[in-house]
Amino acid sequence: MRKAFTLIELLVVIAIIAILAAILFPVFAQAKKAAKGTATLSNLKQLALATHMYASDYDDGTVLTDTAWFGIPIWPTIINPYVKSRDLYWDPTRKVLKEDTYGGYDWTQVVTFAINDSGYSGAWVQPSCVDGTNSTYIYGRKLSSMENISKRIAFAPNVWGGTDVGWYYFRAYEANWIDPGNTVGDFSYWNQVWDTRFFFNGNSIPVAHADGSAGKINRGDFIDWNQAPGLDEYCQWMDAKGKDVWGPFWNQN
Repeated sequence: MRKAFTLIELLVVIAIIAILAAILFPVFAQAKKAAKGTATLSNLKQLALATHMYASDYDDGTVLTDTAWFGIPIWPTIINPYVKSRDLYWDPTRKVLKEDTYGGYDWTQVVTFAINDSGYSGAWVQPSCVDGTNSTYIYGRKLSSMENISKRIAFAPNVWGGTDVGWYYFRAYEANWIDPGNTVGDFSYWNQVWDTRFFFNGNSIPVAHADGSAGKINRGDFIDWNQAPGLDEYCQWMDAKGKDVWGPFWNQN
């Protein structure tokens, strides 16, 4: 007499497999996301190291965001001789744009890693944070003149809401003063860095620092409009903490 599984036994086995799959699939998804986050850190570090090689050739100067607002060349073009891989300009949690243009923009303008325009690669010359950003803008800084370079962000992932791409720079005084009412998926200059947290595990975001290292920032490194409803409150936070991570945009230190 041949032995066989009963229908009930088969159903039990199928149910167990379904339960295990329901448990393990999210774990695998999280592991995949974590692996891509590690790759993101690696790409960011390579970009940061490339800027240090650039600085050694150009009198300790940071790479410029661009030569003028929305000008050419911009930083991906400037450091390309030191990077030599187009893929490194892209956050591995998103696809690499293989086309040379996107929506009428050159691929270098919509990379998913952005340079810290006002806190690392340039500054407004003004007495303090509360004086606004209407004074003369200076392109470039000296690495040796910066304070807290092991904490200061040089590059961070960003996203142009509703797309898979980003923008080639962010301004610290916007990107760290987030709009809590912004709908995820809609573009906001204020939320272009903060909204990338959804590509990574938890609320931490990988970044490259001015000293060439890579690390992470979290919610405590941002302030929102509810916490700082006006410029005075925002600048108090910047003076107390924010400037160490994002860089003072009102001077070249």
